Parts: sequence; structure tokens; C-alpha cells
Amino acid sequence: MTPSDVLQPLYALVTRRSGSGLSALQRARVAGAAEVLLRARPLPDLLRHLETREGASELLGLLSAASVHKTDLFRDEGQLEALEREVLAPLAREGRPLELWSAGCSTGEEVATLLLLLARSGAHADSRVLGTDLAEVALSRARALTYSAEAMRRVPPALATLHFSRDGGGFRLAPALAARARFEVHNLMEAPYPRPGAGQGFDVILCRNVLIYFTPGAVEQTVGRLLEQLAPGGTLVLSAAEPLLRPRDDLEVVRAEGSFFYRHRRSVTGRVEAPVGLLAEEAPLVAPAEAPPDPRDGEALFSLVLEWAAEGQREAETEAGLRKVLSLTPELAAARYCLGLLLERRGLRALAAGEYQRALSLLEASRARPTPFFLNPERLGAACRQALRRLA
Repeated sequence: MTPSDVLQPLYALVTRRSGSGLSALQRARVAGAAEVLLRARPLPDLLRHLETREGASELLGLLSAASVHKTDLFRDEGQLEALEREVLAPLAREGRPLELWSAGCSTGEEVATLLLLLARSGAHADSRVLGTDLAEVALSRARALTYSAEAMRRVPPALATLHFSRDGGGFRLAPALAARARFEVHNLMEAPYPRPGAGQGFDVILCRNVLIYFTPGAVEQTVGRLLEQLAPGGTLVLSAAEPLLRPRDDLEVVRAEGSFFYRHRRSVTGRVEAPVGLLAEEAPLVAPAEAPPDPRDGEALFSLVLEWAAEGQREAETEAGLRKVLSLTPELAAARYCLGLLLERRGLRALAAGEYQRALSLLEASRARPTPFFLNPERLGAACRQALRRLA
């Protein structure tokens, strides 16, 4: 029996408590972190200890070892530009303090980014940004609000000049903005969830590039809990690698140039069905049989399928829509990735892995057709690799 087999119960515990399907690298980090603990207790005793209140700190250390902490300011600029234009600027015009939450904030770069966007949008000076992560070691760095030149490389020069000062070899956020940030340890797999300082809920919750590491069941549970903390009419921001392919009555899609978001419905009016005919053979987006399909038809249909999936389309119809997209545009790696997510959710692991691998092969061969509103090729490739590791 290999060391990996021996530690399988420990990996299962970390997966259950973190929601993350562990990659080989994450397992190696967990094994390294558990080495000292296993000197004091045999594995069965350690597993029981980690489930007690006395073992909470050791468990948190293992969960932290499994976490991925690599980010920088203004990551995924296209999505952030759309967020500022379509969500933050209109909220700022309401003239009230806003409450934002960066869930899974790692070392704090997203928190600083949101503070900068709020300032540029003219938001109320009492607006606040909460950053949470399960790893105290990451939050200790986040609280310093100091960043390397590498992490700052995407920050617009005007914002860097106005809101940062030199701090040794790095850059420190100005005190006026830093005072609007707060940080808390929180595991998205555990209740209770954080609450805003005031108001009915958070105006905006960002949970980006976190759910790609979660199992399908953990994704559904986490999204539901996040929505409970979102104000009516508030906005949930996921990364483009984390589209909601199972409908929810309490969410509607907000399409923006270069991105899309999810808005908490102020009242539930019932599910929105996909327009009849667009997924049928006579769909107007499909070219006549005698003409070769135009790849742009597949791109247009892909955008619609994602919207319908979040607004009420049944899962079987979403799968049919994605397959039609791929019949029109086989090189659309993002659609193959989404189809893989659906198949994985249904427990069809081999078929899901096949779609993830096809998407990755297209990307690695530079044959994937880009989908600007969805995800850049590098990030999509990383999501496919993580999915394949999850299924291995």
C-alpha cells in the first residue's frame, strides 16, 4: 500500500471539510503538513482528533495546506471593467455606503482591487470590503495590504500613483482605503457565514476561482449559502470558469460586454424557459443544411445557453444546447468544458474527462476558438487540468 493509499481517509476528510477535490500537488502538501501530526498520533486517532474542537487548529492547518494562494491585483480585467461599469458605478450613484465581500480572498489582492474600483466609481466613503479565507497564513499577508511589483503589474498607472506608496521593494495601499478593508477567517464549507456591518445583505459578493476546486455538491451548497447573504437585487460574481449550469429561481443572469454576472431576484416569479425552437433542428441560428455552419452561430448560441441555464432551463436542455453549440463550432473549448461540468455532475466521470481532455487538447494546440466573454485560454486550460486531476 502506497503512502497515498494510507492517507486516503485524511484526504477524504480534507475534501469534505474544504469542498476541494484534491489534486496530486494538493495531496502532497496535505501529506507534508500531516507529517508532524502523525508523529504524535496514529492516523485513526488523528482523524478523530481533527473532528473535535481541540483539533480545530490542526484541521485548519491541513485545509490551508490544500488551498491555492496565487493571485494579483486586477486579475481578469475584462470582468472587473464590466463589474465597475454595470454594477459598482450604478450602486455608487445611490449615495449610500456599500458592502462588498471577497470570499476566498487569499492574500488580499482582490480586496485591494475592489477598494480601488469603489474609489474610482465615487462610492460613499463609508463603503467597506470584507475579505475571507480559511488560511490564516494568507490573511496575515492580506492584512498588510502591501503588494509586490509583480502583483501590481495590471493596476492602472493613475490608480497606482494616487492610492499606493512605496514600501521597501513593494507597494502599500493608502491608509484612507486600507481603513475600509476587514479580514476574517472563514471556511466556505462551514456555517455561519459572515454578515455585512449594516443593511439587509452584501451588495456584491465575489467568489472567483474558488469553486473550480470544489466538488459539484460543494459548489451547489456554497452558492446557496452565498445567496443567503446577498441583498435583494445584489450581485454574485463568479469566475467565467464557474458558470451555474443548474437553474435557480432566485437568480437571473446579467449580461455585460465582456462578462456576465448573477443578480439576486427581488422576488421569485418562476423559471424562465428557453425560447421554443432555438434548441431544435429548425433553430434560426443554424445555417441551412447545404451551407457549412458559421462558427459565429455556435458562439452566439453558447452565450444564450449559459443565460438560459442560470435562468431556468432544465439540465437536459442545457446539455442538448451545448451539444448543438459544439456541432456548429467544435473548436469552442469553453463549451466543451461546460459540457464536461454537466456530465461530471451527472456522475458520468469518463465522459466528462473526455470533454475536459478535448478542450485542453484544443487549447494546447492553439486551435481553440476564443470566447472573450467567457475565459481567457490560459485560465480555461488551468480549469480543465484541475477538472482532470479531480477525476483522476
